[in-house]
Amino acid sequence: MWAGQDYHALRTLCLQKGQLFEDPVFPQDLSDPKIEWKRPTEFCSNPKFIESGSSSTDVCQGELGDCWLLSTLSALTVHPSLFSRVVPADQSFSRSEGHSGIFHFNLWQFGEWMNVVIDDKLPTKNGQLMFTKSDSREELWSALLEKAYAKVSGGYSALQGGTVAEALEDFTGGIAESVSLSRYTSEEVWEMVTEAESKKSLMACFIQVSDPTDVGRVDEDGLVLGHAYSVLGAKEVTLGSGKVTLIRLRNPWGFTEYTGPWSDKSLEWKSVSDVEQKALNLQKEDGEFWMLCEDFCSLFSWVVICASNMESPQYKLTELRGRWERGVSAGGGRRLKSFFTNPQFRFRVGVASEVVSDSESGTEERWTMLLELLQTDRRATKLHIACHLYRVPEDLVSRPRLDRGFFTRNRPVSDTGDPQNSRGVTMKASLSPGEYVIVPSTYDANQEGNFYIRVYCEKATDNRIN
Repeated sequence: MWAGQDYHALRTLCLQKGQLFEDPVFPQDLSDPKIEWKRPTEFCSNPKFIESGSSSTDVCQGELGDCWLLSTLSALTVHPSLFSRVVPADQSFSRSEGHSGIFHFNLWQFGEWMNVVIDDKLPTKNGQLMFTKSDSREELWSALLEKAYAKVSGGYSALQGGTVAEALEDFTGGIAESVSLSRYTSEEVWEMVTEAESKKSLMACFIQVSDPTDVGRVDEDGLVLGHAYSVLGAKEVTLGSGKVTLIRLRNPWGFTEYTGPWSDKSLEWKSVSDVEQKALNLQKEDGEFWMLCEDFCSLFSWVVICASNMESPQYKLTELRGRWERGVSAGGGRRLKSFFTNPQFRFRVGVASEVVSDSESGTEERWTMLLELLQTDRRATKLHIACHLYRVPEDLVSRPRLDRGFFTRNRPVSDTGDPQNSRGVTMKASLSPGEYVIVPSTYDANQEGNFYIRVYCEKATDNRIN
């Protein structure tokens, strides 16, 4: 549980005292004197936690610049099992059902699912919610979940700008992979998106801009630059002359939609059967729209895909926690002679007695590894971090640590790239069986901080894990 707050104990205490819960832990970081913190019963005649099930239109952006977060919330509504894990359903504003001003949500934080408790006081202006709201004025789950996420982040102001990858991970417990659309053909992107959809992965995308003044500008196609969109699905549509591949997207604003081919009111829909058109053609101005996969690849810069099934038995998980300590284990980046003093973690792929080559097929057994390094210190300024993976020769397996000479003579088999000033960095590699060493580092030496590493391995040939 977050901050040691037990939801059930606090709720029981409130019911016994006949009081509404007030959270003493929530960061009070909003200084605007025009803001009024009100409970839903004070600005809504008949508040509901969830009304007629969850849907992407329950998430509409307010005054806060947190589209990166809200694109994830919209995507979450498409997957009922994920949604129910994050948003416990047994909550209500009804007095007869035990409403006492307290709500709770489950968020993934650095290897653990944390139950986060909040009160239902929300920031308002002129009797209206300032931040996230539903297209139904009476529905409040999205506003309350946004508050829970603000709580673990340090307050609402901490949500003003962030990364899609972080939000996707915190609502799924998966590892988010950012894919540059310019590096792939539209056919390859289509395969990625449809495979991710079949695995119930959450997805979002955005248009990268080089000029900060362009952020938020709406281009000639109706797309918002520097803005995160939810990727809600994919569909192959049959036409009289063939088939087209479409991607379903949503703008968290709840309005301002794409206006190009296959948008809500485009003429292309006339060539689609009435049945398919009724099922897919979105006429309502709610931020949702379809787009040709080829146009998706050319108009957007990045798609972020986060698997939600990393807890499946098909994956082998290794979790590591450590710390960079000044003068002890904070050796800095690979360019420094002190690099070898960084923490070193060994792990094995396959088993020692396994045959590396298949004599009949001549193919080598391979394992797909996905690794993420996260820095867990909650600080305003994060360190520049990186992670490197080395193959350990058999004659050095017995050594508890590898020395400076090893790292001078050998290059990593994979790494996370240049050190990044971000919460986390990832790498993906195809590995043969054997022993490897993971070396997490900061850019400069003697920079202190705590970190968490998780490594997922999957056998590439038959998906079985030893």
